[in-house]
Amino acid sequence: MQGRIRYMNDCGLEFFGYEKHEILGRTLLETIVPETETSGRNLKQFVHDVIHNFKSYSPESYFQSENENLCRDGRRVWVAWSNQAILDEQGQVVEILSVGQDITQRKQAEEALQRSETKFRNIFENSQVGIYRTRLSDGLILDTNQRLINLFGFDLPEEIIGLKHSTDYYVNPSDRQRAIELLERDGELQNFEVQLRKQDGTLFWGLYSARLNATDGCVEGVVADISDRKLAEEALQRSEAKFRNIFENSQVGIFRTRLSDGLILDANQRFAALFGFDSPEEVIGLKHGTDCYANPSDRQRAIELLEQNGELQNFEVKLQRRDGTLFWGLYSTRLNVADECIDGVIADISDRVSAEAALQASEAELRALFSAIPDPLCVATAEGRVISSVEGNPRQVYSPVEEKVGKTLHQIFEKEQADQFMGYIQQVLRTQQVLTVEYSLPIAGRETWFSARIAPIQQERVIWLSRDISLQKQAEAASILEERNRMAREIHDTLAQAFTGVLVHMGAISRLATTNPEGIQSHIQTVRDLARTGLTEARRSVAAMRPQSLEEGNLWTALEQFVFSMQSSTETHLICEIIGTPYVLPPDIENNLLRIGQEAFTNAVRYAQANEIRIELVYEPTQCCLQIRDDGQGFEVTNATLNQGFGLLGMSERAEHIGAQLSIDSQPGRGTEVSVSVHREAV
Repeated sequence: MQGRIRYMNDCGLEFFGYEKHEILGRTLLETIVPETETSGRNLKQFVHDVIHNFKSYSPESYFQSENENLCRDGRRVWVAWSNQAILDEQGQVVEILSVGQDITQRKQAEEALQRSETKFRNIFENSQVGIYRTRLSDGLILDTNQRLINLFGFDLPEEIIGLKHSTDYYVNPSDRQRAIELLERDGELQNFEVQLRKQDGTLFWGLYSARLNATDGCVEGVVADISDRKLAEEALQRSEAKFRNIFENSQVGIFRTRLSDGLILDANQRFAALFGFDSPEEVIGLKHGTDCYANPSDRQRAIELLEQNGELQNFEVKLQRRDGTLFWGLYSTRLNVADECIDGVIADISDRVSAEAALQASEAELRALFSAIPDPLCVATAEGRVISSVEGNPRQVYSPVEEKVGKTLHQIFEKEQADQFMGYIQQVLRTQQVLTVEYSLPIAGRETWFSARIAPIQQERVIWLSRDISLQKQAEAASILEERNRMAREIHDTLAQAFTGVLVHMGAISRLATTNPEGIQSHIQTVRDLARTGLTEARRSVAAMRPQSLEEGNLWTALEQFVFSMQSSTETHLICEIIGTPYVLPPDIENNLLRIGQEAFTNAVRYAQANEIRIELVYEPTQCCLQIRDDGQGFEVTNATLNQGFGLLGMSERAEHIGAQLSIDSQPGRGTEVSVSVHREAV
């Protein structure tokens, strides 16, 4: 047997696409057996294998096989063959009779089914939602995928298949019964949300979709973990509740209007109240039109800006309420192009506009007042930057700013002078008290003196008012020089002449002591007369330097006159009070007490930056006490500060001279008290 085709009926020839002469006599390998079936085997081996398949069958039986065969045009077809061997007398197979049936469509359907099962098994196993099959009657789990196993906290299918999907997995046990009722009624369950429990007790939210298979009484379905979505929904609900609360209780009006005609679609209570309504329901549905604007063109201008920019920020406009009352509103809105709506907020700024108008009027009044001040004035920041100035009288040659607005003191002055001015500013801001200072500046080649008052104002700023006191300083210097010259002349014309005469006569006495002792007496008498004359002149000079106020009165009237004369030169509140019954003290004591009081009082006026200075002269039976107190900036009392100036040192020397007790009590920021007392017995 060589495997050659000896006969094929017409149906077979048509099926494989051959003519008789094209196939008869040819081998199976040359015609209908694909190469994949015979790869690596020759015809003899192929025939041997076919014959071998019959050995386990009786000659009368049929050998069944399904094979893929080739057609003449290259198509592959599946054929179910029934084969029977034809034997010779020796029992050897000489021919094979084969009857075939085309099963190509069945095989293709089987392959498609297999691919589909593979695909859906892959989906089943790897789905991100749990897939299950349970028995409706008792909830017994028949099949499940890995995702459902994990959802309920198991690791392997064996741990859950065969268990009952019972009420233990439902936080609310009635949820399963309700699901079964819906399944039995509708045959399916769509998007059924329920709170579930894992095997360890952890809770989560599941979304079920299932279908009842009425044939076998099973439920097939899917379940997804929607815990994150539920949390997001709860957060969204809380957020919506929060913003709804803000919307309803906001202190600014919130609204939504239609762009085309201004119809109010939504509004909160504040918006309704702004326009004179009692509730949002009264205003929703009305047109937010030109009737609401004091100037009707304002709405059109707002719409144009909105369409141009897509938003409107801080748009100030004058509006009117339902009763015609006017108020100022501040709009901020955004154009919602998709809905053709305007979303926005509005605040009542009537108080602010009124305040701004009042402030502008006040500033105009203040600037007019400043312009009338004959002295230069400026405002500076804590960093020393000049932010405004009024130059004052044009005849004033110079001020600390001189049109330097916007610059710092270090840009205007030399470093040493700028540091000094910055020290003044920082002291004023630290103590929050007015500071009066004097300083000199070189102007046009000459020294110019200024007196300045520096006061704190709001926002860490100071106001600086300066005055040119050069003429006053020159007058003081000239007065001092004139007084010195007068005293020099007096001493030269009186005491110096007397002392010169004394020296001359003493020289004569020295010569006559050896030559004419009798003539000494006349010279001695002359020396005595010259000494008496000099003493008289010295007393007259001392009397001339004694305060005229004491010449014309006494200590208490002199103090009152002094305080009264000082009041016109300072804004500080000055008080002079006489306590007890006054009595007269020796002139020297009254003179020194007056000088001590004047020095302490003048120091307080010039340096303490006080709001109030009080001088008290207390007459007690055993002593007289003079006290000068201020509420100014004070200073630290040390030996160095007591000895660094002639004023404090002079007071100490005068007190010691009259046997008085002097005390100075002061602390930074807590004012100063100078007290001097003298015992009445000592006088």
